Amino acid sequence: MGSLCRLIGAAFPALLAFTAAAHAESPPEPIALRLTYDGRLLIKVLDIQIDARADAQAFSAEARLNSYGVLNLFRRVDNRSSAQGRVAEAGGQPRAWPHVFRSRNVDAKGVRSVVVTWTGADVVTEAVPGYHGHLGDPPASRAQRLEAADPLTAMMRIALTRDEAELCRGSVRFFDGKQRYDLEFVDRRPGALNPHEKRLGLTRALRCQVRFHELAGFSRKPPDQRNQGLKKPVTLTFGRLGAEGPWLISAIEAETPLGHARVELQRVGQLYPGG
Repeated sequence: MGSLCRLIGAAFPALLAFTAAAHAESPPEPIALRLTYDGRLLIKVLDIQIDARADAQAFSAEARLNSYGVLNLFRRVDNRSSAQGRVAEAGGQPRAWPHVFRSRNVDAKGVRSVVVTWTGADVVTEAVPGYHGHLGDPPASRAQRLEAADPLTAMMRIALTRDEAELCRGSVRFFDGKQRYDLEFVDRRPGALNPHEKRLGLTRALRCQVRFHELAGFSRKPPDQRNQGLKKPVTLTFGRLGAEGPWLISAIEAETPLGHARVELQRVGQLYPGG
């Protein structure tokens, strides 16, 4: 389960993938959603809440992950993260560009707060406590940092994708202030909605798998072990909200040493001023 928690905490803190129902020449529709997820290993062991806002000029996102119960015996998860950046056209499509990513993580080793800033010329990390030179073997290069986005911005880039055909394809590049990694989407296929997903207002589904690739900022490992210990790809299910609404990640499933784990969308709500 530790590997799945790292995947969720590092790569999917947004746990969202909206595609705006808009024509290419139209500005992106504003997004203001609160998504609540449960993580289960037979019983509930993880709470996740995501707040995401975006319009034609800017975006912001916040994520909160908390473990409890039996999961705390194996891996404590207590993470708060946020990101802010701009939205601008690139290649005729709206695109989220990172500016500042903040995270605060509590685990068995203590508390670490990280601020990552994209300056345009480089990506600068400030961590308390600092990494004291332990930036991985090898550490992320300047080029690797600049080609990637923080986890929340990377997911907001998917959020602003207008073309449904791009969903569940290619790779997404991440840098969290220390670790540089990719998520590769494979095996795209239609999915089936369960009764719970239909009650949430989802109207159709799409499934694909994700492979995790460690590139830099991690301890040195053989190539066949740079996947967070996940022996099989993680399965994602996307569901479309309403007939013309955004696509949301409705479920994440993985096989862990503790058994089959499932993170499932429980509630979808609108954010209001101050909410």
